[in-house]
Amino acid sequence: MKKRKIILISGLSTAGKTTISYNLTKVLPDWVFIDLWAIKNIFEPLGLKDRKDIISISKKAVITLTREVMKKMQRNIILQEAQPTSIKKYLRRELRKYNYKIYSIYLTVPLKHAIKRDIKRKKPTMGIGKNWTEERWNKKIKTNLKKGDIVIDTSKNTSKAVINIILKHLNEKPKKHPYANKLRKYC
Repeated sequence: MKKRKIILISGLSTAGKTTISYNLTKVLPDWVFIDLWAIKNIFEPLGLKDRKDIISISKKAVITLTREVMKKMQRNIILQEAQPTSIKKYLRRELRKYNYKIYSIYLTVPLKHAIKRDIKRKKPTMGIGKNWTEERWNKKIKTNLKKGDIVIDTSKNTSKAVINIILKHLNEKPKKHPYANKLRKYC
């Protein structure tokens, strides 16, 4: 049975998770991208201040969608903001049964670059310049890193270079996506 792949894209805010995920989708047309943020956005019109329930529901939806793609489509998958431990915990049987291998990509960015990126956003997410120190930022990165993560500093690489690094680790070649111009651009 052919080995299938799941790419997990994680990192702190402003590291480029969404940009890289969408750009990967454009060069891996046969892969399914399950976007946690798209699921969370379903709840935006409610304007809820307490987002714990939204996060919980969204994560369960990602697991359910991933399980169904594995069982019914048996396609390679791109997941944004998923952790290897939770994927292995909830999808252990499917990973084994359908012969999937997990590739965990952790995107990093130094605090000074994160601050600049956060300011450029239409809706700054974390107030990074106010709430973070260099020491706290680096500690958070080290805390989030998992054994086996492929770590890529997005401040030292263009988006295209990051994609090429990931493709090399996956032993995949980029392909032209027939609907690349219709994919949502999120940069």
